[in-house]
Amino acid sequence: RYWCRYKTLSPSSVSSLSNPVELVVLADPRYVPPTVSLRPGGRVEPGTNVTIRCQSPYGANFSLYKNGNSVPIRTQHVGRGDTATFIFNGVTEADTGTYGCSYRSRENPFISSHPRAEVTLEVAPGGSSLPPT
Repeated sequence: RYWCRYKTLSPSSVSSLSNPVELVVLADPRYVPPTVSLRPGGRVEPGTNVTIRCQSPYGANFSLYKNGNSVPIRTQHVGRGDTATFIFNGVTEADTGTYGCSYRSRENPFISSHPRAEVTLEVAPGGSSLPPT
C-alpha cells in the first residue's frame, strides 16, 4: 500500500496522508483464470435476478469486471471455499455486457489472476427468457 503527502516551503506545512493506493500485479501466469458461470444464461427480461459465479483453485478475494474495465464493479472476500457469488437483483438494460472475474490468493494478496474468463449478459425488454444465440 502506498500513501503520499506534500510539503510546502513558505509557509512551511505538511499535508496529512492521502488515501491509500494498493498496487496489485495483474495477470500473473501462475494463477490460472477463474471459471465464470451465468444463471440464467442467454437473453433475459428486465427484472430477472441473475447470478454470476466465479471459481478458482486459490481464490480468496474475487473482483468482478464489466466490459473489460480495469476497475472492478464488485468485490467479494471468500472466507472459506473457492467460489464467489455475485447476485444482480432485477437486472435492467444497463446491466447488459460482458463480465469477467479475477482473484487474489490468500498466500499472495498483491498478485491477481487475469480476468480472461468471461460471460455475456443480455437484457432485452419484453418477451420471456430466450436461450443463448
